[in-house]
Amino acid sequence: MDSRDPRTQHVDDEFKKLISNIARAFGRTAQVKGRRATHSYGTIAKGVLKVLDTLDIPKHKTFSAGKQYPVLLRHANIKGFRDDAILDGRGATVRILSGDAHAPLSALKLDEGIVDILMSTGRSFILGEALSFARWVASSMTARAAMLKEFPKIAPIFHEIIRDPDSYTQLHYYSETTYSFTSLDQQSFFLRYRLVNRHHPSADTGWLNPEDVKLPLDFLPRVASDTRAETYLQDEFRQQVRSTGVSYLLQIQLQSVSDDVEANEKAKDCTIPWEEADYPFHDVAVLDLDSILPDELAEPLEFNPYNAPPELSLILAQSARETASVNHLRSVVYQISANMRKYQTPSSSLVDWGSGHQPPLTEQYPYGNGKTPSFDNTKPLPARVQPKPRYWANFGLKLIPNQKLDPALPELGIAGVLDVMGPSVVSYMPPNLTRTRLDKFSDDFFVERRLNGFNPGKLNRVHGQPWQYQVCYDCSKHAVEPAGILPSRISARFNFSGQYLHPHSIEFTLNGQTETQCPGDENWEWSKRLFRCAEFVFQEIQSHLGRTHMNLDQYAMAYYRNVVNNPIRLLLEPHLEGLININKLGANLISGPTGFIPEASSLTPEGVDDVLKDEISYLSYRWTPYCQALPDRVLNNHYDPAAIAMWTLLKQYVREFFQEHQAGIDAHWSEIKAMSHDLVTHSILKPKLGTLAVQNSEDLQQLCVYVIYLSSFFHSWVNNKQYEDGGDASYGTIGLWDTHHPAYNPQLVAQREARQVTLLWTLSHVRYNPIMDVGPTALKNLLWQQRQLIEPGIPLANLMMSTNI
Repeated sequence: MDSRDPRTQHVDDEFKKLISNIARAFGRTAQVKGRRATHSYGTIAKGVLKVLDTLDIPKHKTFSAGKQYPVLLRHANIKGFRDDAILDGRGATVRILSGDAHAPLSALKLDEGIVDILMSTGRSFILGEALSFARWVASSMTARAAMLKEFPKIAPIFHEIIRDPDSYTQLHYYSETTYSFTSLDQQSFFLRYRLVNRHHPSADTGWLNPEDVKLPLDFLPRVASDTRAETYLQDEFRQQVRSTGVSYLLQIQLQSVSDDVEANEKAKDCTIPWEEADYPFHDVAVLDLDSILPDELAEPLEFNPYNAPPELSLILAQSARETASVNHLRSVVYQISANMRKYQTPSSSLVDWGSGHQPPLTEQYPYGNGKTPSFDNTKPLPARVQPKPRYWANFGLKLIPNQKLDPALPELGIAGVLDVMGPSVVSYMPPNLTRTRLDKFSDDFFVERRLNGFNPGKLNRVHGQPWQYQVCYDCSKHAVEPAGILPSRISARFNFSGQYLHPHSIEFTLNGQTETQCPGDENWEWSKRLFRCAEFVFQEIQSHLGRTHMNLDQYAMAYYRNVVNNPIRLLLEPHLEGLININKLGANLISGPTGFIPEASSLTPEGVDDVLKDEISYLSYRWTPYCQALPDRVLNNHYDPAAIAMWTLLKQYVREFFQEHQAGIDAHWSEIKAMSHDLVTHSILKPKLGTLAVQNSEDLQQLCVYVIYLSSFFHSWVNNKQYEDGGDASYGTIGLWDTHHPAYNPQLVAQREARQVTLLWTLSHVRYNPIMDVGPTALKNLLWQQRQLIEPGIPLANLMMSTNI
């Protein structure tokens, strides 16, 4: 801990240790959630705070009669639930700002308040000192049940806190904890706050029957018959502020500081309410709220009871057993949570994390020395991009074979299943699409998979030939293993007639010999299998690994190294979640020397790297799906309509986001400039295709559409369809082998085919963060409106938020 911070001076060792332990817990909660550890979802209103002209309190610097300030007020649910219908404590945080009370928003320093006043429903806090509170936080439900008997005050206090209101504005909010109040003539008082509705000061609603509160569960789940919107409280507050305005009355209670230590400790005990008959509430100020703060300005703000001037200061404790220790601890926890939420970086100045000095973002996210711009996989993942427990759970549910993927986790995956399968892995695996198709070797099915299979968008229109479309793969530069079969070039050609495509021929060059096969020829079926193998190689390296994983890595790196405050974080980060982690993991599982592609295909690891580098050198965020769409209407072409519908709706989604957040984007443009510099500096884009520079807002919008499209729609398509096309070794494998070559090993080939189907089953079935489950409402609504165009190709339920597998 840093002895320069007053909160860490003169603190005994027991309290230091407790602060570190509980701050770690809350900080990591904020890290996992990506939001505040508590009070996670909220709405901030802006207005004016006017100190009353007539006061009955000692003269005071901040609460000076008639003085006016700009003010913010944030409403949220205490435990951080998104759903307002989950019965919880309700919160109100006031930030009094400096400056002209009527100044425009752009002139105010929102993150530099005079004082933060944190309040919630209920007159008291559940435990009176930090030591017992830390026990409660760390305890199981069984242990908490025991604490309810040890501390009988907890139950009635929770009965006051948990509410079911119709409006945030019809509640009383209390500071619960005690602060210091120093008058202009240097008299010292203890201070507590209350906030009430100015026009209905007695309104304190939403009380529950105490029998309905089922402690130690400190909230009540949504009732099944409750049809209120998930954000009904937030919506009602926003609507009321915007239509008629909301007016609150700020009140204070004062209690003189005495020479009696025991009396002072009792005054600071947050489990004991100050009875109004003994310590009346004094009306101090009116808050008139008339506008809602935009999300990009509201979300980064950090509130803390420590943010206060000396005359309204937080009371510090030396021991975790003092009554002031709860608020002292809370101030540290809130700062840690804010730093972990915002920067994913612990505050070593306040808490001993055992991690020492935290380097700047550019050092936390170093570039590797590989052929493509990506994270250095020899370095540990920064906290901001480490996978969340829910991700590992999703991954582990589908992983074959079971294995230990992270030192901090137990072994994940499906244990024992390979032992049951024995040598019959390929036939024992769940059936894929082709195993259920009696026509899987038909020409019509061959065409359908070129249109809608796991490697879409490869058909090109040709002119001056007997055929109208073709798909070509050039493998001439790729090193192939001994006994491996991979044509140096192969091209599948198709006629277009009657609004359908029909196979014309396949031309391939193998071992220096060029051959053309047409439907009905002796080697036509062999030619199709050879094409499926070559396509499999390019699907995995180009479309799946190259175009999504490694291409997106360069954008993720530039983003994580530079973007902290810019509101595009709200737009982009959910679509980058898990990318750097899976790319680091995939370096061993997929593309490295022992990865699936070089082991199961005939390519060498060097050959895989060469294909990747070549693919990424042609990829730019200035691309659109229109350039790949077939110019003719092919009736069973489901990919192109889905891709264009997705691109179009994403353009609208991003455009509307920019319209709402443009002020914040412009205010933090320096981060975008630095991101652009990293993109350009590390890019391997061919010079003839321009640069990846982001020069203006239009460029940034295009980049966002591109990244979200690839992260969600395109990766979901090429990844989730892998098992459809690659889960049946009799239909298609990523490697073909010359059985007459001296290096041919049938046992090894069988192992490779088994690994192919098990890995593709895992990759295709991990469904972490479906858009229609966890995505933003605006994006879900746009997808739902376009489902008739998208779902013939891929179900909406199969579209994931990010490239995380």
